[in-house]
Amino acid sequence: MRDRFPGYRFSGVNSDAGRPGRPADGRQPTANHLVVIARPGDSTDTRGPGPDVTVVAEDGPDAGRLAPLPRSGLTVGRNHAEWLVTDPYLSAPHFRLEVDAEGVLVTGADADQRPAQLLWTGDRPHTAGSTTFRLVRGRPVPLSPIRSIPDPVVDPGPEPARPNAVLQAIMAAGPLVIGVVMAVVTGLWYFLLFSLVSVAVVAVMWFQHRVASRRHGRRIRDGAERISVRLDDLAPTPGRLALAARADSVDRFGMDGVPTDGPVIRWGTGTARLRVDTAKEDDQWTRWSTVDLPATSVLLPGRTTVVTGQPSTLQAMGRWLHVQLCRDAIASGRGVVMRTAQGDTPWGGASRASAGTIVCWPGTSARDLPAGWHRVLLGDVGREQHSEAMAGGTSGQDDRVSADRGVASLAGLDFTALRWHGMTARTASWLLDEMGTAHRPEMGRDPIRMALPQPLMVQPGVESLRTELSPGVDPVTIDLVAHGPHLLVAGTTGSGKSELLLTLLTGLAAAHPPTEVSFVLMDFKGGSSFAVLAGLPHTMSVETNLAEAESLRTLDALSAELRRREELFLAAGAADFRAYRHAHPNADLPRLVVAVDELRVLVDDHPQAATLLARLAATGRSLGFHLVLATQRAQGAVSPDVRSNLGTVICLRTATEQESWDLLGTSDAVTIAADSPGRAYLRHGGGPPRPFQAGQFSVATGPPALARWTDGEPETDSAPWQELVARIGAEAASRALPVPAKAVMPALPEQWTPTPEDRRLFPDAAILGLADLHHERAQRPVRWLPGRDSPVAWIGTSAGGVDAAAQSFLDHLALLGPAVPTFVLDGNGVADSLGVLGSWSVLAADRATPQDLADLLEQVRGHLAEHHRVHLVVTSWGRWSAQRVGTGYETVEEHLATLLRDHGPEVLAAALFGARELAGGRVLGLVPTRFYLPAGSTPEHRMVWPTLQRVKEVPGRAVMISPDHPAPGVAVQLTAGAPADVVTEPSSAGTPRR
Repeated sequence: MRDRFPGYRFSGVNSDAGRPGRPADGRQPTANHLVVIARPGDSTDTRGPGPDVTVVAEDGPDAGRLAPLPRSGLTVGRNHAEWLVTDPYLSAPHFRLEVDAEGVLVTGADADQRPAQLLWTGDRPHTAGSTTFRLVRGRPVPLSPIRSIPDPVVDPGPEPARPNAVLQAIMAAGPLVIGVVMAVVTGLWYFLLFSLVSVAVVAVMWFQHRVASRRHGRRIRDGAERISVRLDDLAPTPGRLALAARADSVDRFGMDGVPTDGPVIRWGTGTARLRVDTAKEDDQWTRWSTVDLPATSVLLPGRTTVVTGQPSTLQAMGRWLHVQLCRDAIASGRGVVMRTAQGDTPWGGASRASAGTIVCWPGTSARDLPAGWHRVLLGDVGREQHSEAMAGGTSGQDDRVSADRGVASLAGLDFTALRWHGMTARTASWLLDEMGTAHRPEMGRDPIRMALPQPLMVQPGVESLRTELSPGVDPVTIDLVAHGPHLLVAGTTGSGKSELLLTLLTGLAAAHPPTEVSFVLMDFKGGSSFAVLAGLPHTMSVETNLAEAESLRTLDALSAELRRREELFLAAGAADFRAYRHAHPNADLPRLVVAVDELRVLVDDHPQAATLLARLAATGRSLGFHLVLATQRAQGAVSPDVRSNLGTVICLRTATEQESWDLLGTSDAVTIAADSPGRAYLRHGGGPPRPFQAGQFSVATGPPALARWTDGEPETDSAPWQELVARIGAEAASRALPVPAKAVMPALPEQWTPTPEDRRLFPDAAILGLADLHHERAQRPVRWLPGRDSPVAWIGTSAGGVDAAAQSFLDHLALLGPAVPTFVLDGNGVADSLGVLGSWSVLAADRATPQDLADLLEQVRGHLAEHHRVHLVVTSWGRWSAQRVGTGYETVEEHLATLLRDHGPEVLAAALFGARELAGGRVLGLVPTRFYLPAGSTPEHRMVWPTLQRVKEVPGRAVMISPDHPAPGVAVQLTAGAPADVVTEPSSAGTPRR
C-alpha cells in the first residue's frame, strides 16, 4: 500500500477492536480481516488545533471518550443522542449541554416531567448514570512522567498525649469532696467555690486535648489527601489519558520516566483507610485517615492479581488494563501478553522481554505461564476460573478486585465503594494507535540488495553529493548538498545504524572520485563501524575512542583545515566552496565528510568537541564540510547549534516515543519492529517523514540461485564491505586517480629513526624527532643546530624514554662536532657507550667531587672567554642540580643559570635531561625549547608542567614547547637509536673521563 499510495501513512487496527467508520455500501467485513487507517503523510499534527471546550468521560464503563462541545449544544445519552456513551445507567437521550454566558447549561432530557436545569461551570465533575463527566478548556496538558507510587502511609507527626483519666478524676473529685465537708462543718458556703476551681481546671485540660486531637486529625486528613492527589497524578484516569492524546507535547503520555518495579495500574476510585505512621490506636483516627483515593497497584514480578465481575464488566476493565500495560511497555521495555480463547497475543516486544504481564481472559487456561511474570486472572462471577493457577498458588499478599461487589484488596489497602474504570473497544483501539502500540502491517525483513554504480567514481561533487539508500521505482536518495549540508542518523542498538552509515559512505565513494569527496571517520564504537573503510582512497583518517589522544588530534586537524579554507577562499575572493571550485576546477579541494558514530561518546569524552561541531555545522555549507552524525539518543548529544543546521534526519527504531517525536514529529519510529534492522524514516527539513528500508550493497558473483519456498527462507549474508572497498580501491589504482592531500595526517609512528635522506637534508643539525604539524598538514623532522638554536631540555622519566633520548642526542652530537669541546655531566651512565673522542670531557655522577665540578665548569668558562663554541650536556638533572661546586655554596644549577644568562646560543649549546627537578627548577626559564614526555610520569610530576595537548603515552612520544610552538605545543616522536652513518667504538682509556 505504501508503494501504491505514496504520500500516506498507514497503521493497522485489530479486527476485534472495532472500526472507526462504516463502509459506504454498508457491508460488514469477514471474520478474519485487517483494518488499515490511512493518514495524509504531509500532516505534522493529525490531531488538529482542538476545540475550545472538550467534554470527557472521566471514568465509568465508557471512560476515555472525548467530544467537542459546539456552541449549538450536545445531546448525551445511551441511544438516539449526538454523543453516544455506553453506560447502561444512562437513558437514551439523558441530558443536553448548551454553552451559556456564565458556563454550560445542563438540561435533563426526561420527557415525562419538566426538564431540570443546572449551571455547570466545570470547576467540579458532573455525574450522570455511572459516568463522571468533566469539562476541559483549551489544549489539554500532557501526563506526568511515569514514577513509582508513594507508600500509602500518613506521617502527621507525634499524636497528642492523652491525659490520665484517673488523675483527672482525682483532681476534680478530691477538692470537691473536701469543699463540701468544709462547707458542712463550718457553715461557710464559699468553700464550695474553691472546690469548683479544680473542676474547671480538669474541664480546660479535657477541652485542650480535644482541640489537639482535632488538629492532629486534620493533619492526618491533609496527608491522606496529598497521597490521594499524588496517586491521581501518577496513575491517571482513562479520561486524563485520552485528553493527553490531544496535548501539544513530544511526550504526551509521560513515557519518558524512571523505570518502576512493575506496571502502575489504576483499577478505579474507592474509599480506603490509610495507615497512620505514628498512631498507637488506629481506631481513634480511622475517620480521619479514611478518604477517597485511586485504587492502584504495582504488578510486581511473580505475583498474581485476581479480578472478578460480570462478563461485560471484565471486558471493559480488561481493555483499560490493556491500554495501561502498553503505556508501561513503551516506557520500560516490559512485555504484555493477552491470553484469549484464540491464543496468546504478544504486545510491546513481549517475545524479547525478560519480564512483563500476562492477562488471562475468562475461558482460558492459566497453565504454562512465563516464569517470573505477573499474572492477571480475569474471572466471571459464580464460575470457577483459572483453578490450576489459583489453587494453593495465590498468597494473601496477592491483589484481588471484585468489581461487582465494589471491593478490592490492593497493596495492603482494603477498598470499599469501588467505582471501577472501563473502556470500550473503540476508545482502547484509538488510544493504542495514538501511543504507537497498535498492530502494524509487517514490513519486508530481507535486506534490499544494491549494486555499485557503473562506471565507478565519475560524478562531480561541486553541485551535488548524491547517493542511493534504497533502490526501486521511487528510490530513496540523499544529496548532502541539496538536502544537507549535515545529516543525523539516530537509532537504538540493533536498529541497523552502522550498516546504514557504511551504505551511505560506500555509495558516496563509489559515485565520486577522491578529489571530489574525502572522509574523516571517527568511530567511537571501538573501531567496529568504520575500520572496513580504511582502505578507501577517499578515507583520510579513521580514529577510534581506543586512543583518546588521537581523537583530540583529529579535532585539532579539522579546526586547522577549517581555518585554512577560510583563508583560502578569502584570498581567492570566493564567497563559498562552489564559487571557489568553479573558479579553480583543478584545485586539490574535495568536499570533506566528517562521520561520527556514537556522537554521545565523543561529546561526553571530549566536551570541547561540541564547540568544533557547532562551528563546522554553521560554516559547513560555505566551506565544503558535511557532518554525518550517528547516535542512539539525540537528546543531550546534539546541541541546539548543530540541530539548527541539520538538513536531513534519518531515524531508525527508537527506544521511546519521545525520541521519535523529537526527531520526526511523529511516533512512527518507536513502532518499528526490533527484528527489522534498516527500517527507517527519512525527513528533509520540516517535511513529512518518508519510510524506507535501507539497502545493502552486494557483489555479483553469478546468476541468482533458485530455491523452493518450502525449504524456508535462506540466510542472508551481510554486505561484503571488504570486497566492496577492495573493488573501489582497485578501480582508483587502475585509472591512477589522484588522491588529495590529507587534512588529517597519519598518526605518528611509535618508533622513528631519521633516514639517510634526512641526514643529507640537515647535515649540520641534530635531528631530535618527527613533529606532527597537523595545522600545516605535514609531519617534519625537528632539527637542532648547535651554535644557532637556543638551549633545549627533555623532561620525563626513564620509562618515558628520556634516557633513550639522551643516548640518541649524544650519538648525533658526536657525529656533528667531534672537535668541538663537549662537556657531559653524565648522571646515569648514558655516555658509557661513546667511542674515543679526545675533545670530550665526561664526568660521572657517582665519582664526581665538588672540586671536579669546579674544574669542569672552569674549563667551560675558559673556552667561552675565548669565544669558542662549547657543547654542554647534563643527563639525570636531579643528581646534579643541588650539588655544590668547589669550596663555595653555589650549586650546579646556579652556575649553569649564570652561564646561560651570560652567553648566547652561538657559543654555548646546552642540552638538559631530567625529571621533576628539572621541570620545577629555576634554570628551566632560560631554556625556551622543551620536550615533555608523559609516558611513565605521574600526576604529581605533571603538576609543574604547562598545559599540554594530550598525546598517546608511548616511550619516546613527547610534546614540544618552543617559541614557534607555544603551549599546548605539538606532538613529537623522538629519535630512537644512533644515526645510520655513526660508527661507535668501545670506550678506552684515552677518553678523558673523571
